[in-house]
Amino acid sequence: MELRHLRYFVAVAEELHFGRAATRLRIAQPPLSRQIRDLEREIGTPLFERVPRGVELTAAGSAFLPEARLTLAQAERAQRSAQRAAGGETGRLRVGFVEAATHSGILPDVLGFFRQHLPSVGLSLFELDPVRQADAFRDGRIDLGILHGPPLDADRWLRVETIYTEPVVLAVPRSHRLAGRVRFTLGGLATESFVMFPRAVAPAMYDDLVARCRSAGFSPRIVQEAAGWHTLVSLVGAGVGLGFVPRSLTTAQQHGAAYRTMRDLSVHMTLAAAWKSGERSPVRERFVMALRAVAGARSR
Repeated sequence: MELRHLRYFVAVAEELHFGRAATRLRIAQPPLSRQIRDLEREIGTPLFERVPRGVELTAAGSAFLPEARLTLAQAERAQRSAQRAAGGETGRLRVGFVEAATHSGILPDVLGFFRQHLPSVGLSLFELDPVRQADAFRDGRIDLGILHGPPLDADRWLRVETIYTEPVVLAVPRSHRLAGRVRFTLGGLATESFVMFPRAVAPAMYDDLVARCRSAGFSPRIVQEAAGWHTLVSLVGAGVGLGFVPRSLTTAQQHGAAYRTMRDLSVHMTLAAAWKSGERSPVRERFVMALRAVAGARSR
């Protein structure tokens, strides 16, 4: 028994006339009659009986009609479900992310898009530094990572795509002598203490900052490390030292900290999306497309 047999049967049952049913189905009447006879042979009993103005359902046909309609409806739902899954409209996605993905606004905007337009997609979020994200990829605990930079061996097993960059600025205590100055250079920070993020959080950015300081004639004297950006700014506000932070943090009113741009500090924070090479996931592809769109809009 095939679905077309059921469609033909339902059309005849609703029209109670082979000619009208054939017109509705856009086929000739003789093939339609043959398909119904084949269906009746397979079931083992007549489904219609002839009457002067067409046909009527037999008792077997009346019992078969609601089941045929239900089967066709279930087949249609199954088709729609498969199409939605193939289009990334349903499914689950486990996302690892670093803190900067939130304060930059990238991740919140993407989550808002999914809640509004793709509510059938289940998203699980895990705040993980890049090292823990690499472990989570290896253990199969996340499907997508948003991080500052890929693990050292990423080219062997991960696909990495840069999605967003923003400038780095200097955070200073409001009570610091530099807080009242508009223009100064890196060379003027040689005697200062610094609060820094661990190199493992963003190795390329860390190395770039240290290299810029050395080009200005000094190595930064790091007195405290802070893994989280907001923690780093809080320590700066408390007077522990100066700090380099992404520009998006300047919109948060952190008590005790002020922000200054520097002409010779040409360093950027980068966010990248990463996922396992060779694995196809329509939901992940949808999520990455949304990341690109949101990041592109914020970069303009």
